Amino acid sequence: MSDGEASTYGELIAEAFMSPIRSVIVVDDEFPTLDGLLDKERAMANPDFNENDTRRARDIIRFCHADERNWMVEFHDGLPEKQTTTSHLTQADLMILDFHLDKEQPNDGTKAINILRELADNDYFNLVVVYTKGSDSVAGDIARIVGEIAVGLCKSDERVNLHPTALADVTKLVQQWEDDEPAIIERLTTEVDDRAFVKTRGLQGKAIDWKAACRLPELQGLKTLVSAAPEAVSASPKFKLITKWVLYRKQLELARRLAMKDFGTVRMDLGEDGTNWIRTDRLFVTVVSKSKDASSLPDHLVKALELWDPEPYRLLMAKMRAVLDKHGVLAEAEVLRNRHLQLGWLDDFLDAAADQRPWKFHNAIKRHWEGLGDAIRANVTEFGERLGSRLLAGEARRWYASLEPTEVTVHLNRYECSKEVEGSHLTTGHVLRIDNGGISGPYWLCLSPACDLEPGQKDSGWHKRLGEHIPFIAVELFELPAGRVEDALANATSANYLFLKIDENIKHFSFLPLPLGSLGGSTDRTPNPKWEQMFAEKQGRFDDNGNRLQIARAAGGTKGLEHTSYSATVVAQLRYEYALNLLQRLGASLSRVGLDFVPMNRRPPDNGQANP
Repeated sequence: MSDGEASTYGELIAEAFMSPIRSVIVVDDEFPTLDGLLDKERAMANPDFNENDTRRARDIIRFCHADERNWMVEFHDGLPEKQTTTSHLTQADLMILDFHLDKEQPNDGTKAINILRELADNDYFNLVVVYTKGSDSVAGDIARIVGEIAVGLCKSDERVNLHPTALADVTKLVQQWEDDEPAIIERLTTEVDDRAFVKTRGLQGKAIDWKAACRLPELQGLKTLVSAAPEAVSASPKFKLITKWVLYRKQLELARRLAMKDFGTVRMDLGEDGTNWIRTDRLFVTVVSKSKDASSLPDHLVKALELWDPEPYRLLMAKMRAVLDKHGVLAEAEVLRNRHLQLGWLDDFLDAAADQRPWKFHNAIKRHWEGLGDAIRANVTEFGERLGSRLLAGEARRWYASLEPTEVTVHLNRYECSKEVEGSHLTTGHVLRIDNGGISGPYWLCLSPACDLEPGQKDSGWHKRLGEHIPFIAVELFELPAGRVEDALANATSANYLFLKIDENIKHFSFLPLPLGSLGGSTDRTPNPKWEQMFAEKQGRFDDNGNRLQIARAAGGTKGLEHTSYSATVVAQLRYEYALNLLQRLGASLSRVGLDFVPMNRRPPDNGQANP
């Protein structure tokens, strides 16, 4: 496709995921392999290759070697005595896999599922077409195989387990139902197939949203069955409880088929025309019947990718990964061309103290990543422009219809103002949680200039007298109650509010003490930051077991000013420009000038005039 030419979303999907393919491995115990053909030629064996399988293998070779692809292709029979290592099977960009690799048990797909588990566990994104015998109708063998694969990639989910009290309650309900319909347990469990189990398990969150689960199309048959139950069972709350129970029993039934390792969220879908897909974080699978010509496999893979309908930025990331793979050597040469920079960064690392070298190397990696990004940007920009044009022409928000606008804005502000904790010592913008520091509050923001916090940077005067302690200014952060988050978002541009990810949850803070009335406004008295002089032990260096350090805080005692040591953890970090903005505001507060205006806080002297 020429530069600037409009693309359909399907074409962009194919470009992002299909164009990077350069090699294919075919795993099928019935296809002829190079080893088998050579053995036959040398009369060491006389394999009897089926004519249809030979034709399919030939068609695969032809579409792989077609001018528009030029893919390398290798055949492997998947036999136990020739089982290769995982690294060999994962060297290809695309795998074509037979589901039935065991001649002794022709209906067993365990070997194929084990190969898929190995692919799901490696560090690459793997495309797989399971090309196997079976009907591709919605109720046919292919649909069953899709469910078997999806289940085989799932790990037992603790969220599906039932509390003993709930289990006892639902058991009583079902027993009451059994009095009227003895076969009801079998009917209930039949309504929840592999697909329904995988879809329910795929719901995100620390706990399954059972209300959302009860709305899944795959569970509507169960809902219809329960609605016809006796009144004591058919009530809406009972349906949710029975749904939990049926899924709980389904997981127990599937226990032997489930994976031992967690491959992340497993998602799947099956279209009306038989097109299907299964996906984990590192694996994309579609199942195609061998009744389809082998030459059509690329088209079936594209259809499956289109049914998946990946979100726009997933396409962009896939394109970036492909461009880096293709042009990485040239980009590397571009980054390394400036030898003066290379020597300067190397000297910066070599001259650093031992405890600073990991952080220095971290900076070197970040600079080289930035250089690689600059070098490949031009190759990605054109794709991004076509992607953007397509999004403007269609419904761009269809991938995110379930997301609340408030939560989206919170996450945007969290990303803009903060980042992952970096460094090996305390610095500007670090957010501290002080253990047992209930004197004022648990969260404090370090706002001393970064140059004053470099270990060993200052060794005279006050700093010399402090020894291994380094002074820093910390400002208390005031956590907002949940009911005031939307007000904070409405006033986010005031730069008074921080949105920080702490312990996997986003918390919201005010830089200034919270007014008793509203969150701000021209009529409110402007409060000042609540700051404190603290001291970090070991020059602010973190302990070996994480972003922890010891700090000292001053307080009056029986013997005068006393210092108490506390353990603190750096739980978040502001981006540097946001930290500097607050540092500047703190400086303005510290340099404020007091004026002698007199407030109207008492009754004026009597001047003989009546009050109005």
